[in-house]
Amino acid sequence: MACNSWEKLCKAQRDYPKPKFADSFVQKSLKKTPKNPFLLAWKARLGLTLNHGHNDVVNLVQQAWEQPGVDDVRLLSYLYQILAEATRRDQGNNLNISGVGDGNLKIWQRAAKALGRKEDRQELWSALGKVALAEECWEDFRLAVFHYSKETKDSTGSVSAKKHAHFTQILAIQLAAEQQRGLPSGEMKSKLQSDLARRLMKQAYEAAPDDPIAFKDIRDLRFMGEIFARQGKCNELLEHWDQPPAALQDLMTRHQGDLWDMRIRLPKNSGEWSLLESQCLAYIERVISHQESLRETCAWRQDVWTSLLQAARATRVKDDSIRLISDVIRRTFKPDEFQTQDRSLRLAYMKLRQTVVPGTTMLADCEAYWKAHANLITCYADIRPFVEALSREDRHAFSNFVDAEWNEIFKLSAENKYPYQDVVTYHGNRLKLSYLLWISLTTKPSSKWQDYMEVPLSIALTAPWLRSPKSSEGIVGIYILLQMHRNAMHNKEDAHPFGTTPNSRLLLQATMLARHLVACDKEKQDRPLALLAARMHLNLGLGKCAFQLYSHTKCKEMLVHTLSPYVLSRISLTHPFGAKGYQGFSAEEELGKAVGTMERMERKIDDTLYADLQSLPWDQAMELLGMKRKFKSSLTKHICNVERRRISRLKGEPIDNLPVVDPGSYRHISDNVDRSVFPNYEHSRSPGPLPYIMPNTIPNINWLCESLDTWDASSRLLYRETQTRELQGAWIRSAATPQSHIKETEHNMTPAESTAHGIWDYINSIVEMMLLEDSPRLASPELLSSIIKVLPEEIHAMRVAMEKLRMPGATNLKLEDEPTMFHENMLISCYTKFEVLRALIKLVEHIREKVINSKTHNMKAKLSKDWVNDIESKTKICFEAIRDVAQSYIKLIETKGQAAIKAQIRWGKTGEILKEVLNDDDVDFYAAEYVDSALQAWKGVLQVKLK
Repeated sequence: MACNSWEKLCKAQRDYPKPKFADSFVQKSLKKTPKNPFLLAWKARLGLTLNHGHNDVVNLVQQAWEQPGVDDVRLLSYLYQILAEATRRDQGNNLNISGVGDGNLKIWQRAAKALGRKEDRQELWSALGKVALAEECWEDFRLAVFHYSKETKDSTGSVSAKKHAHFTQILAIQLAAEQQRGLPSGEMKSKLQSDLARRLMKQAYEAAPDDPIAFKDIRDLRFMGEIFARQGKCNELLEHWDQPPAALQDLMTRHQGDLWDMRIRLPKNSGEWSLLESQCLAYIERVISHQESLRETCAWRQDVWTSLLQAARATRVKDDSIRLISDVIRRTFKPDEFQTQDRSLRLAYMKLRQTVVPGTTMLADCEAYWKAHANLITCYADIRPFVEALSREDRHAFSNFVDAEWNEIFKLSAENKYPYQDVVTYHGNRLKLSYLLWISLTTKPSSKWQDYMEVPLSIALTAPWLRSPKSSEGIVGIYILLQMHRNAMHNKEDAHPFGTTPNSRLLLQATMLARHLVACDKEKQDRPLALLAARMHLNLGLGKCAFQLYSHTKCKEMLVHTLSPYVLSRISLTHPFGAKGYQGFSAEEELGKAVGTMERMERKIDDTLYADLQSLPWDQAMELLGMKRKFKSSLTKHICNVERRRISRLKGEPIDNLPVVDPGSYRHISDNVDRSVFPNYEHSRSPGPLPYIMPNTIPNINWLCESLDTWDASSRLLYRETQTRELQGAWIRSAATPQSHIKETEHNMTPAESTAHGIWDYINSIVEMMLLEDSPRLASPELLSSIIKVLPEEIHAMRVAMEKLRMPGATNLKLEDEPTMFHENMLISCYTKFEVLRALIKLVEHIREKVINSKTHNMKAKLSKDWVNDIESKTKICFEAIRDVAQSYIKLIETKGQAAIKAQIRWGKTGEILKEVLNDDDVDFYAAEYVDSALQAWKGVLQVKLK
């Protein structure tokens, strides 16, 4: 194959997808045609893949530039991508490069000179702009846009094309200026470019109506606002808007609402508090003078009041702030005459009043608001912050008032004098309020706390509309049981005779209740409930049931990166082998599907953003870039990729079929998880329901960094996936995380992951000393001596701990008191240890190969054959101990599982209350499901092989 055109190069790359075979093919082909630019470019690309030296790659690119036929814009773009990647790697994986050098630009200029038609030159500069945009090399993008704009302005093209070129140039200069600000010695250049962007913006703003670049619509004004705000120049922006050119006055009057939105939003986002305060006060003056409607402002422009409060707190001392807000209340709401019960007006008034006079009793306000609006779905969320602020006596009085009101409503309902749907909503709001007052705001250590919880639980589960879709009663009932479970787990109890986790029957009750409520939702409309039920089943280690429920969430593509971590986090440590049979699932497929969806969303954005300079959406580009980065650098995607590698290693499968992670995706990692997906009835200062819904919390960026450095880096070497040990986590912390990012102190590790951390440290130390002759750890002989002594002891301790968990043949306990038979913590404990044990076996293989069988290795005198054999022997014994634990639980579940589940569902007062919802047939059906799911989970443990 000649590979003398772009099409033939693409075909050859499809024919030789594996780098080593491709490299051999290219070498042979270059002997026949050593000056073929397409082959030289491919060889340079392979040089990056195979970690060849930077200079070798750059030399190949430069050779390709000098060959005839290199003026193909697709080849030039390909060479640009290669050079950009090589430049980043040469600068220590620096992701913030502004361009690839003057040499590249000269080649593009040479290619442009060779083109006779303006259209062809425009296409060429558009191609450079497209590839520079994709690589986020903003200085090169600016230069490409400059040359493209020059060709456009010199031509007789349409007015719209000239305006598009002008505004695209402003965009390019702004992006280049922002990038320069983060480069060494780039501050001055950044200032010059920022000034130029504003000058070009002002030129278009003040242009005559017949000028091609003149402002025509609200898009132009929005873009102007964004450019000035990104530079922190909101004051200057508003000076321009306060004195608009005559030609724009009609446009700005027509879009007054949009402009006021920006006048408040932009200073707020930029933290320009004095300016924000002045704009809020100016808008309020318009309300006072009746230029704006007070009711519409309270209903649709709540940000005016919240922004004013925020700005006043930031710019004034407390007394001065109170005087300001008091004056606003007096002039705007006229308290002496304020009698309306309109929801939006009343809420705004209460918020301002509560803020101005802290400690003011709001009991009368709360009662009036409740009486008028308790039949609205929003009532609880509206009134919660005011109820929280009440004194204990006032809370009690308010609770009595609500109960009395409910009794009246109930009587009216019985006489068909109150709408049914209003009764349902009223009951839900009353129940949420009971949850807030008697559970969320109650001091927990009291022994009576469980009694407090049983009352609202009974109210929730006896409601006639409990099984209706999106019923708040069902969610409250689940939350109460979860709170009771967490309280039971935290109480000090005598050690369980078998050393297992305390009985989780309350969690089992909550989980089966959630399962039943999803089954009652015939149309599967309630996504949060289905996701909640899936998560709770995963807490119990019931993966098969969980993924059956997860399929009901009907998750849109845009939501995958925000919701999937609730079920996919740590799936490698609970269900790496998935579940077989009817309604089974594959963990690998679920992870691959999530990653594929995120990549597909990224490609959709690329199609819009990277078309060509002629159609680049300049007014949406910054927003689209932000969305693209969210998908490309999504923490969810990184979590999924870590999980996929862990599963492959546990299965003993190669990771060749997994995609290579682009280092650029580690830049500014974006945690997009929606932590407000579950209804939140807790008090506003609490972290919400997530801590008891998902005790093993969603991994954060620090977890990712720790994972990559603690077990992933050494595993890559031990499993022969790479030849170099790269501490990507440390690099993410130092180079890829923005300086403004708040450093996370928690690693969000599970107890089992934290326990395994110590042994991984020993493994990492040996790997580093064994493979890196210049390792600083070798300078400390005491370290290796300590590891040689401690590592066998740690493996022995791990085995002893697992042997304690083994269940005896018969427990002689009542069925409702049987210990927990299935839980994700049990599975995580097994699989984290399997990861360690498999790594130890791989370590033994490497030590024998590189140290024991070597004549010169500097560790040979310290790592004896006997020590290596001892590590291998202890590892095998520990591995069998874990298998014994799994087999003991499988036997217990097979003999007592279904009966124990049914007994524990009926246990205690909560079990009695659940009879209102779950009949015996329901319990029997779900118990059979749970036994099947639990057995599949435990049998997955037995599928792991040590070698």
